[in-house]
Amino acid sequence: MKKEVEIAIRRKQQIIVRNTSGQTVTGFPERTADASILSLRTVHGSLWIPFDEVEQVTRLLSIRSHHLSGTQLCTADL
Repeated sequence: MKKEVEIAIRRKQQIIVRNTSGQTVTGFPERTADASILSLRTVHGSLWIPFDEVEQVTRLLSIRSHHLSGTQLCTADL
């Protein structure tokens, strides 16, 4: 799970995070000095989630193709 967050940080990808109580939040992950905390930049501001409360991380991938007239979004559930 931390590996997927690290990939999303490097590639500037959004992620969807589900916590152990079933709540989900979408945002851009950011590096923190504390490796036990996930920091997310959301439309509502920054948010910190302890990794031991994270149940699932899904990266949002943007796929561009010259055959398509726009941008399609798909998810990689990892």
